[in-house]
Amino acid sequence: MEQKFFFFDIDNTLAVWPEGKIPESAQYSLDELKRRGHRVALATGRIQVDAKRFAEQAGLTDFVADGGHSITVNNELVSMIGMDRDACIKYLEYLESHNIPWAVTDRNKLGRITPYKEILEWHPNWDVFKTTVDPNFDFHSVEEFYKIYVFFKEGEEEEKDIEHMTHKLIRYGDGCVLYEPMEKALGIRNMLEHFGMQPNQAVVFGDGYNDLSMFRPEWLNIAMGNARPELKAKADYITTDCDKDGIYNACKHFKWID
Repeated sequence: MEQKFFFFDIDNTLAVWPEGKIPESAQYSLDELKRRGHRVALATGRIQVDAKRFAEQAGLTDFVADGGHSITVNNELVSMIGMDRDACIKYLEYLESHNIPWAVTDRNKLGRITPYKEILEWHPNWDVFKTTVDPNFDFHSVEEFYKIYVFFKEGEEEEKDIEHMTHKLIRYGDGCVLYEPMEKALGIRNMLEHFGMQPNQAVVFGDGYNDLSMFRPEWLNIAMGNARPELKAKADYITTDCDKDGIYNACKHFKWID
């Protein structure tokens, strides 16, 4: 069988959200695909250091992270770029002028920084993800922006008619919008090129809005049963839900595993 390169989104594709647990059948599928000589990688919106943490759990060493803006091979970061810096600066200046709280992730770490302490009122620190409050933080000094978070209380988004930086955004819990790269296909192409493989050898699995850019006609696109309708519409094949052996059932359907 021709060697394939499999790319898996994490949350609600490979792992059940919010626990982040990989179903046994999915882990078996990853291991069996590797045993049969295929390449297996993650393709996630998570920042590289967070993707690496999950990759270790899944027994993987290659992954596309940062929504396609970084690739890691054999646990070594090969390339990583931020978002459009000028656009980020301009948008943060707009938020400042309208007294809208924000935070940014400006380095490859599990956390964000903000001058607004009130963010902690509705977005407290998590066990592995920290919010640093620095009243003197100046975003103009940031060299790379990897994520921007915008915070608003109930009804405030409509009342203030808050502008969005781009149409590509994620509703990140109550009262928060997240902007991050959504170009997973870019990272997949870079990974294929790194290994000297062709687009028609790629197989991608996804479920969410940020996977739309990953579903391309030049490779095989598989949507989970729990995927967004927009993604299912672009899929070549729709498998069962993440927690209903979706990865295993698709791999078995295409006879990549027994």
